[in-house]
Amino acid sequence: MESISSQLEEMERIDIEKLREKDVFKSKKLFNCILGLNDLETQVFAYLLNNSDVGTSELTDFFDMDRSSIQRALQALYDMNLISRESMSLKKYSNLKNLKHLKKRGYLYVYNANDIKEIKKRMKFLLKKWYESMDRYIDSIDSLFDCYEENGELCSEFEFK
Repeated sequence: MESISSQLEEMERIDIEKLREKDVFKSKKLFNCILGLNDLETQVFAYLLNNSDVGTSELTDFFDMDRSSIQRALQALYDMNLISRESMSLKKYSNLKNLKHLKKRGYLYVYNANDIKEIKKRMKFLLKKWYESMDRYIDSIDSLFDCYEENGELCSEFEFK
């Protein structure tokens, strides 16, 4: 990945449309960096942002993946409060999705992405916290030079404020 300074230099030279083409600005990388999502979690989340009342079987068919992998991704997204889960009758689900062949007895979970505005707010909050942490670290970096062991490594007891 490019350094921040080289990315900023490039931003000054090219317009915003060209920046969108750069891989580093794709949601996959942002979701991974800021929220810690893996590739499958990001793909499932993106699918849920564009589709509503999604069942596990719909996701397994779409991604052509095993049910347990999809369920792990859904559970991770649910635990991070990025998606919601609700129980729905199979009858209601089959009517909603226009599935005539589905049995109409029983229940299943359906998933929806939470409000994208709230998710953006959380991402900005996390980014701000990270920035403030890095800012404090940079402010205390001069004390790093006072604490070196003989082999040039930082002293293990060093902590920044």
